[in-house]
Amino acid sequence: MGGFAASVAANISLTLGTTLGTPLGAARPKFIIVEPDRAACLFESNRAGAPVKIEAGEPTVMAMLECYEPSLLAWDVLSRLADAYMTVRDEDAVAAMIKLARPRDNSAAIIAGESGGAGLAGLISVMGNADARTMLDLNSKSRILLFNTEGATAPEVYRELTSIDPAEMSLAGE
Repeated sequence: MGGFAASVAANISLTLGTTLGTPLGAARPKFIIVEPDRAACLFESNRAGAPVKIEAGEPTVMAMLECYEPSLLAWDVLSRLADAYMTVRDEDAVAAMIKLARPRDNSAAIIAGESGGAGLAGLISVMGNADARTMLDLNSKSRILLFNTEGATAPEVYRELTSIDPAEMSLAGE
């Protein structure tokens, strides 16, 4: 677990002309790791200060993020570069999927699978918590980049969770 997040954090940090562990000052982006609350091995590793294998419990709908042990290589990077770790509930990831599929304004619909909705679910959670916003220094001038790591990889599951048929969605560029 954590390979994608670690590769993005390392690449952005190196692209900005740094080496791992070297502060970038005010230009340094914050890296927030979002995991399912039922499979939060990176969250628990951060809490312990070392890689932690957690016990498998009830499965999460965020199957692509359902890992119980961090990649040691990813942990080596994330333990130095991640600014915060958080968990999201299944129902919040599904709510984020629906928000992306049915935008309120004239924005294009986005198909996000269960794991793909985790980042937006995390952002919504943080924005609803004044202490979290302060800790992460999120304000009206913040620029936020979210990664949607999957589409409707299992269309029947997508339909079941969102009541939306991904094949009938009108997307940007069509």
